[in-house]
Amino acid sequence: MSRRHTHTRLGFTLSELTVSAAIMGLVVMGIASSIMVATQALPDEDNPSQISFDNAAVADQIVEELRYAIAITERSSNVIAFVVHDRNGDGVPERIRYAWSGTAGDPLTREYNGGSAVEVAKNVSEFALGYYIDTVKEEYPGPSVETPEQLFSTVPAGALSNNEDVDNDDWVGQYIRPTLPEGTESWKLTRVEFEARKHGPDDGEISVQLWNAGAWNLPGGTLLAEQPMLESTLDSNYRVESFTFDLPGLMPDEGVCLVLKGVSGGGKMARIHYDDDGVVNGKMLETGIFGWEIEDSKNMVHSVYGTAMTPGPTQIAERRYLTAVRVGMQVSNDPATRVVTTVPALNRPELLSAFWEVDFENDPTLDGNADEHADWSVRGSTGFRAESLSGGVWNVDSILDTYPDNSFKKLTTVNVRFRNTSVGGLGAMFLINVDWSGSTCSYLYAQLRLRNDGTQTLSLINKLGTSTATTLATVSGLPGDFVDLRLLIDPGLDTVNVQVNGLDEGTYLYNKIAPYNSDRIATLMKVGSNAEIDSISIRVGEDNDNG
Repeated sequence: MSRRHTHTRLGFTLSELTVSAAIMGLVVMGIASSIMVATQALPDEDNPSQISFDNAAVADQIVEELRYAIAITERSSNVIAFVVHDRNGDGVPERIRYAWSGTAGDPLTREYNGGSAVEVAKNVSEFALGYYIDTVKEEYPGPSVETPEQLFSTVPAGALSNNEDVDNDDWVGQYIRPTLPEGTESWKLTRVEFEARKHGPDDGEISVQLWNAGAWNLPGGTLLAEQPMLESTLDSNYRVESFTFDLPGLMPDEGVCLVLKGVSGGGKMARIHYDDDGVVNGKMLETGIFGWEIEDSKNMVHSVYGTAMTPGPTQIAERRYLTAVRVGMQVSNDPATRVVTTVPALNRPELLSAFWEVDFENDPTLDGNADEHADWSVRGSTGFRAESLSGGVWNVDSILDTYPDNSFKKLTTVNVRFRNTSVGGLGAMFLINVDWSGSTCSYLYAQLRLRNDGTQTLSLINKLGTSTATTLATVSGLPGDFVDLRLLIDPGLDTVNVQVNGLDEGTYLYNKIAPYNSDRIATLMKVGSNAEIDSISIRVGEDNDNG
């Protein structure tokens, strides 16, 4: 029987090794080539494509944040600072600022809520910002203009003029309804003239009076002004006697009664000239058995002078809103890396230098306007009492001042919603020291007071010193609920326009004086009674014009 043997091969033949080596070489060459290609594909900070990519990413970040700005607080060709809605859940907005020095090679930086500036792009050769601005104009009545003194009413002496005597029991006068310029808003009586002469002893005294006209145009209501006339100063012949008054604020349809009243002396004190030659609808006044009577066939010889307040030229308030921003950016000197994009500002933020807005849902001393400062400070205290807030209303229990200081030199719009909830004192108050310029400023304050009948009266007052003031406007009969007050203050014209509950109450010139304190603030407070404030907004126009 034959045996079969099995042999195990322990190696490769020479030909097999040769073929294997050749294949291995090809594989190694392929891997090396792939590694080289992959290495070349890795990012290179000097690669123009990579620079463009990074540049676009930074521009996209700016665009995305700027798109949702709610206020622009700083802007130039190389800097923009803006406010966006709350992002971190603390209930207050966020402030973002991008800036480049303008020097090629310097970085572009970003600040967030006043933190340290962080580089977002190096070696910047261009960061150019262009702004698309929409200007909105609001027209409103300007302050009234006072005419020069002019003749408003006159009755000259005629050839057949007669005489009327004045003594302790018999008084005379004249109802005066002036002829005013068209459009007159109010008028002021400045001078009264009439013809008189002495009659009898020289010991008489007559009071020259001006009264409100009551029923049937007879003297009644309020004695407005008076001056003495002594018989000893009169001539024995008729002569024009002139008396100067300052009687402002009379309505266009409001007449006054001139009265010559005997005060003291014996017998007849004076003789007055009057005209009764064919007079119809005369307005001479005489006392009779039943008091004052109108003599419709007589007119006292007289002349009345005054001034009229007529509408002034229309004023225009301009507010500027950002509609879009053009961003041009280049990193390195390679023009191929330049990126240009335009971003629409979805919220159309107003261009402002400062603003304070509080709805009293939260602590007003927080940084609600994202300017790195508490919006309001509690005067004389270290903190705000959260217990004074209820349902978005502040039950006034302290004095709140705006912070930081502001000169309020640009168009300033104030909206405050408040009410006085108890009778007495000076009520709910808003004060603002505006138009600081050189050595002068103006002190304005609004005072809302609850009356016994449940209505409220609003007054806008211009302080002239620590103890003197002038009232610019008064609105009475307001309901006892919250009152909406808007003040539009234009320092360029020294005027303040007043709107109450949406109704225009006029525009007034304010006085500027040497400051009696250094407070460059606005203030919310109460004096002597209880008050509530629902909201407050103060918006100050942009400091510069960067187009």
